[in-house]
Amino acid sequence: MKKYLPFFTVFLSILIIGCDKKQNSNLSDEQNIDISVNPTVELFSLIHHLAGDKQYNENLIPDYLKKVDRHFEHLKNHSAINFAKECNSLFQINGDAPMALAVYIGQPPQLEPKINLSALPKDFDPRWDSTLISNYLKHAREFAVESEFMKFHIKQNEFHKESVENLKEMFFKENIIERFFTFFGYYPDNFRINIALLNGSCNYGYKTELPDGKIESVCLLGARDPKWFQSTPTYSKKWFLPVIIHEFCHSYINPLIISKPEEFKAIGDTILKSHYDAMRKKGYDVWNVVLNEYLVRACTIKFLKEHEGIDEAERNIKNDKLNGFVEIEGLVQLLEEYENHRNEYPEIESFLPEIKKYFKSKIFNNEE
Repeated sequence: MKKYLPFFTVFLSILIIGCDKKQNSNLSDEQNIDISVNPTVELFSLIHHLAGDKQYNENLIPDYLKKVDRHFEHLKNHSAINFAKECNSLFQINGDAPMALAVYIGQPPQLEPKINLSALPKDFDPRWDSTLISNYLKHAREFAVESEFMKFHIKQNEFHKESVENLKEMFFKENIIERFFTFFGYYPDNFRINIALLNGSCNYGYKTELPDGKIESVCLLGARDPKWFQSTPTYSKKWFLPVIIHEFCHSYINPLIISKPEEFKAIGDTILKSHYDAMRKKGYDVWNVVLNEYLVRACTIKFLKEHEGIDEAERNIKNDKLNGFVEIEGLVQLLEEYENHRNEYPEIESFLPEIKKYFKSKIFNNEE
């Protein structure tokens, strides 16, 4: 079977001067950021688009979606689509779950896993297990071949290129990497941004570790808001800045929370239970996902307060409270304590005990 090489990849280089990662690690003077349209992300998004998953049917780049539907709509009853519906119904494989898998899978149509499926990473999305992944990939491979997915994907080369250029134009206007270093205490590992054309307004961040030890911070950035005279996605600062900060915060926060279930699972379960309707509506229906969102939203608000002003921060606090994150304001204030005592808390992980105390005092009324 023919292997397809990546059709388009743009590398953005940002010069980082004079700082080591964590205490003594050497950091290259030049950090590369790979911005591309990932065919595996697009394939999984397409399958769930055809399966009717709400996230993948927002229609925020309508001209492109018309092309997608013209080419693939006749396959709505394919076994892969029916299996995706079954996965949604039985295992809640919806929203970000297909994306959490996609970042660990090679290109269509082979879809070779980049990791050992019999020993999933400890921070892997808990909705998946090895057997479910194996069956999902089997159906996805069949769909990729029978639909001639890669043939369609490669034909969109120029559209992908324009989308990446639009994002690149905005990216260099904001000094994002230094912001992360200042706040979290260390540089993120190997930025990678995939524009997810069928993800609409939904965006996700992951930190992936491969068998060779390589670690990547991956942002899946949704596509929307085309200007009236063009059909490619555009990235205004008002939308772009909070989204990109939010999603790369996930690459820091997610591994920390999932690695400490004995400390945080009961807290996350209690928050989920007390605000289930609001959280479920947003697709946050697992304990670690709820806590990830709480902390990432608080970190994002801290960034916005510092760089965009208090009005923008307060607007986000108000919106987050309405969406079920009722303790978000206090958590933002707690993160100010973190920033004011960096000699005691050199990086975010060292501050986790204080975060745990905060949640326990609010949720269980039981300060440690």
